[in-house]
Amino acid sequence: MREGAQAMRVLIIIAAILTAPGLMGSGIQPSEARAERPGRASQCFLPQTVRNYRTDGDHAAYVKDLSGRVFLLQTNGCRGLIVSRSIAISPTTGGSACVGEPVSIATSGPSIRGENNSVCTARIMKRLTPSEVEALPRGVRP
Repeated sequence: MREGAQAMRVLIIIAAILTAPGLMGSGIQPSEARAERPGRASQCFLPQTVRNYRTDGDHAAYVKDLSGRVFLLQTNGCRGLIVSRSIAISPTTGGSACVGEPVSIATSGPSIRGENNSVCTARIMKRLTPSEVEALPRGVRP
């Protein structure tokens, strides 16, 4: 009985080793790989993969992920967004940030007393097509 349990553990470890390389480097955690549905993954990004952003006033931010996809985040006004040096995006529904879902944006901007640091709510409105990205004014294109 004990040998059978040990053999089962070895098989589980081997299975984990064989499936891990497919997930490594993809930015997808094993639990997220199971949860993603075909087509939906292209409408989501992992916040830790955002490599650039630009703002359009305090009401919109365009973020670009490591794969070059650009998403529009819309706020009802986010103090300090336009002058922020950095932003941190936190999904309110899990690990991925997907179109149609709310996220929190924490801004960190130039200020003497932290007056431009804030946390606000935004909604991911859409993933832009390459032609939509090209059509953005130069100052807001990430």
